[in-house]
Formats: sequence, structure tokens, C-alpha cells
Amino acid sequence: MLSTAYLLVMSLIAGILTGIIGMASLTLYPVLLSVGVLPVSANATITIATVGAGTTISSLKELKHHWGSAVLVAILSTCGSVCGALILTRSSNAGFQKIVPVFILLAGVLLLWPASKQGRQQSLRFAWFLDWAGVILIGLYNGYFGAASGLLMIAVLSKAIGGEYTTYNAVRNFASLVNNICSAVIFICTIRIQWSIIGFLLFGLLVGGYLGPIIVRYIPSTMIKKTVGVIAILLAMVLAWQAAH
Repeated sequence: MLSTAYLLVMSLIAGILTGIIGMASLTLYPVLLSVGVLPVSANATITIATVGAGTTISSLKELKHHWGSAVLVAILSTCGSVCGALILTRSSNAGFQKIVPVFILLAGVLLLWPASKQGRQQSLRFAWFLDWAGVILIGLYNGYFGAASGLLMIAVLSKAIGGEYTTYNAVRNFASLVNNICSAVIFICTIRIQWSIIGFLLFGLLVGGYLGPIIVRYIPSTMIKKTVGVIAILLAMVLAWQAAH
């Protein structure tokens, strides 16, 4: 009973964070490890569960005039995501468990890294194709693990698409849905999925995912980034210690 409530609450939180900045893997990965799920299976199970997230439904308002960009980003990032998913199917639990803390630590540092006006001005000098190449590479990373891939995608889309945060966050939500559907098909065919708990994850992610894009319209994203960044760094330290013992 307690484990069921635990999974529901944490998946709800993960869904909200996913809708705001894309943090389902970062939030749920240690949760599934704590209930005895093996690392690779945990990541595959989370990916399948996020297919049911309500982020895209809640983002339809922002997507109304940006479907062209959303489809392009989805196609490019999904090409990378499929490659990342195939790499994961060849990974061992031990190797995956050791590299994940590094990803999470980098995610936390990136979240807390102060914005630089000079850096933003210099980024305008990059060629157009580099922005879209970044979309493909982030898609590859998302297919493999995905912690903080949402934030990385937001950073790239802010240059490639521009406009308001809510707009490219909505584009990211749609692209993530397409990515996860393709990755989920691969995982179902190749990796053991924890079907006994996926229903709880689906429910929490659906409700939380619907609320996330609504919340982001009212709460400053910098406040959210700093909070999640600190938690990510602490979590990376805990997971690194667990992987070493």
C-alpha cells in the first residue's frame, strides 16, 4: 500500500516536472531503483510510461500556430532518439548504473549555471544547421536516458525557434511524446518492462503532465530550475555512492 502511494505521488511530481522542463527520468529513475527495479529496466519502463503523459494535450494552446516547427523538431529528435534507444538495449545494468550519476550531475550543473548575455550574443554567430544538429544529438541522449534532455532541448530551441518560453516548451513536449513512442516500441521488444507498476506511473504522469504546462505559465522558470538543479546534484552524489558499493 505504501509503495503504491509512493509510486503515485512521485510519478505525479515527475509528470509536473516533465511538463515544465522535462524531468521524468531524473525524478523516477531513483524511485524505481529504490523499489528493486534494475537500472536498464527502470529506464525503459519510465520511457513507456511517459507516452501517456498529458503534456502535449495541455500544450495545444501554445502549439496552435507552431505545428510546422513542432513536427520538424519531432522528426529530427526522433531519429536521434531511436539510435539512443538501440544503444540502451546493448547496455549492461552495471555499466548503466555507473554512468547515470554523471548524466544527472551534468544536468544539475546545467540547471544552476548562470545565464550569460555575452554567451547568448555569441550563440547567434553559430550556423543554422548546428542548432538542428543539436536537436538530433539531444534526441539521441533522450533515447538513451534523458535526464535533463528537456532542458538541453529548451536551450537549443530557444535559438532555433525563438519566441516565448511557453512556445518552445510546448514544441519540446510534442517532440518528447513522439520520441518516447518510438523508443517505447523498441524497449517493449527488447527489454524486460515492469508492467506490474507501469499503471501507477501512467496515471501520475498523465495528471502531472497535464498540470505542468499550465503551471509554467505562472511560475518563473528560473525558480524551478534552481530547485531541481540542487536536487539533481544531491541525487547524483547518492546514486554514485550506491553504484560504488
